[in-house]
Amino acid sequence: MSPRQWRFCVQDILEATRRIQRYVAGMDLERFADDEKTQDAVVRQFILMGEAVRHIPSQIVRKYDYISWQDIRAMRNFTVHVYWGVEPQTVWTTILEDLPVLAEELQALLEREREEQ
Repeated sequence: MSPRQWRFCVQDILEATRRIQRYVAGMDLERFADDEKTQDAVVRQFILMGEAVRHIPSQIVRKYDYISWQDIRAMRNFTVHVYWGVEPQTVWTTILEDLPVLAEELQALLEREREEQ
């Protein structure tokens, strides 16, 4: 994959984090747990994120090894293969604790790569 193409994958992951944050804006855990449509929409974005990670070259993954690439894939695999075990609390915690950090890291990655061109 060309450098331009993998950047699109990073942008896709970043956009997925933004969509998730929009979907849950104004919600608390209880409301999220009661809203199947929002849960489904959020899980779909996690799946897309995991698929996009597969297309990021290993040299980029190594260069930015502080980004939780493997966790992104693991969340995708869990939601797809152990779908019956996906708990709203786990998803909610991930949204609140991990997504903001991930979004910042991905934005910084894109800016750094733009500067290095």
